[in-house]
Amino acid sequence: MAHIFKFTILLLLFSCSANEKEITIVQEDDKNIFDKGIQLIQEKKFEESIDHFIKINDEFPYSEYSSQAQIYNAYLNFELNKPDKTILLLTDYISMNPNGIFSQYAEYLIAMCYYIKVSDPSRDSKFTKIAIEKFKKIIKTNPNSKYAKDAKFKLEYLNNYLARKEFEVGMYYLKNNAPSPAINRFSVVISEFQGSSIIPQTLYRMHEAFEMLKLKDKSHQTYLILKYNFPKSKWTKEITNKENNIDETGYLKNIMNKMISIF
Repeated sequence: MAHIFKFTILLLLFSCSANEKEITIVQEDDKNIFDKGIQLIQEKKFEESIDHFIKINDEFPYSEYSSQAQIYNAYLNFELNKPDKTILLLTDYISMNPNGIFSQYAEYLIAMCYYIKVSDPSRDSKFTKIAIEKFKKIIKTNPNSKYAKDAKFKLEYLNNYLARKEFEVGMYYLKNNAPSPAINRFSVVISEFQGSSIIPQTLYRMHEAFEMLKLKDKSHQTYLILKYNFPKSKWTKEITNKENNIDETGYLKNIMNKMISIF
């Protein structure tokens, strides 16, 4: 009987010990998990940090740290070069928190995801256009925000990027003695990417294309547009110098012709 009593006591002790251990695990609160996640970021252990932020949303969906955990999760995926995963997480956050405290940042980070896709030459230019749309939305919606300020710089780069790609296609046609399709491409650059840094050179090359087609009126009109908008550009000076040389040559020829007629 004494042996049975001792065995029962041992079972109770073991059971209490197991329960205490279980309670300790359950009692790990959302703040501790969140703080540990932040600590792991500082230690550059991004994957482990993500696990902690996911745990908050799984176990404490109504926690005050839930929104922050979602944003940190997305940010860390961005840092790990997972833009598609980042976009999914942020899109989900915005749909649940359209006016949330982190919604502006979420919109900006989505735009940045498409922005980094642009640097990959194997990707379609559609990502560039999406990034442009996203940055434009940020500027329009929150023009005075810190995100809008950076969006303007990114937008300028993207416009120049697309304009240069279109320009290079035009140059391909021009170099292969196909001035008409070259002019079509240059026209797209001028009409759709006004303000881009490639515009002066585009007008110069369009002038060349019209010269190749012997369309003097068109080439001169293009030169006047270039001269009016970019008077100090080296491309304006190039044409000006050429035209001056032609005028001087013509003037000398006239003098020589007059001298010949006298003799």
